[in-house]
Amino acid sequence: MEVKRYDREKDYDLVMAFLTERYLENKNMECWLPARFDDLVYRIDTLYRDERGGLASGDYIFIYENSDEIVGIITPDGDSFNSSIKRGYEYIFKDMLDLAEKELLPLFERDEKGEINFLVVSHDSLTYQAEELIRCGYVKDEKGDFDNCQHPRNTNYVIDLPEGFKQVYGDNIDENMKAKACHYGFHPIDDDGILTGTFREGKLAYQARKKSRFYNDSFESLIVSDDGDICTYCFCYVDKTTSTAFIEPVCTREKYRKRGFSRQMLYGVINRLKEMGIESAYINSYDWRVKVYNSAGFVTEDSIGFWYKKIK
Repeated sequence: MEVKRYDREKDYDLVMAFLTERYLENKNMECWLPARFDDLVYRIDTLYRDERGGLASGDYIFIYENSDEIVGIITPDGDSFNSSIKRGYEYIFKDMLDLAEKELLPLFERDEKGEINFLVVSHDSLTYQAEELIRCGYVKDEKGDFDNCQHPRNTNYVIDLPEGFKQVYGDNIDENMKAKACHYGFHPIDDDGILTGTFREGKLAYQARKKSRFYNDSFESLIVSDDGDICTYCFCYVDKTTSTAFIEPVCTREKYRKRGFSRQMLYGVINRLKEMGIESAYINSYDWRVKVYNSAGFVTEDSIGFWYKKIK
C-alpha cells in the first residue's frame, strides 16, 4: 500500500475516476461526489487561501494506492477529516485516521489550552468507521448532519411566488451582483442592500469554480425581484456521467427570509434537472437548514455523524 500527498497535475483525473466509480457502485454520497471534490479544490480553497489568507484543504489531500490503483482518499474540508474508501479496503480507515491526526492539524485552530478538537465526518451507514472511532476515543455529536437527496425525474413542481418576484436561472445577470448576493446570504452583517461595486470576499471563489470540468453543464438558480434585486441564490453542479447534481452553495439574503423563497428556488433547480434527465440531486444540510430542504422535497438518504476528540 502506497500513501502519497495529492498532486493536482498528476492525480486529478485519477481521483475523478475513483469518485465516479465509487458513486456508480454505491449510488449514494457515502463517498464524495466528483462535483463535490471540484467544489472543494476550486471554489472553497480559493475562498480560504486566496481571499482569506488561510490554508487550502486541497494541500492536505492524501491518496492510498494498491498496485497503482486508488483505493482510498483523505479529503479534508476545512477543519474536518473526510474519507472515501473502496469496498474491500475498509481496513485502511484506521491508518487514514492515524495519518490525519498528524498531518491535518494545521487546518485546525487550537484552544486556550493548546488543544485541537479534531473532527471526523462519517456517514452513519458506515458502521465499521463508527466502531473504529469509538475505539480511538472519539465521541459523536448527536446533532449530526444530513445528505439530502431528490430524484428530479419523479417530480413536477410549479413555481409559486408573490407578485413582483420571479425564478430565473442566472442567465444575463451580472456576475458581480450574483457573487455579492451570495456573500450577503452568508454574511448578513455586510449587506448594505447594494449589489453593484466591489465587495470584501467571494469574487475570486465565484470565478474559480469555472475551472471545474462540470461547469459547462452547471447552472445557477435565483429568485429576483422585478426591480433587479437578488433574493436567493444557489449553484448546481451537473455531472452527466453519474447523472447526479450537487447543489452548493445555497443562501437567502436576510431581508428575504421566511417567505418560502429558498423552496421555490430549489424547485427551479429540480425542474431544470428533470429537463436534463438527471437521476439524483444532492445537497448537504445541517441545523435548521434541513427543514428548508425537506420542504423542497429533499429526503435524508444517509445521515452523517460528527465525531470529536481532543488532540494536543
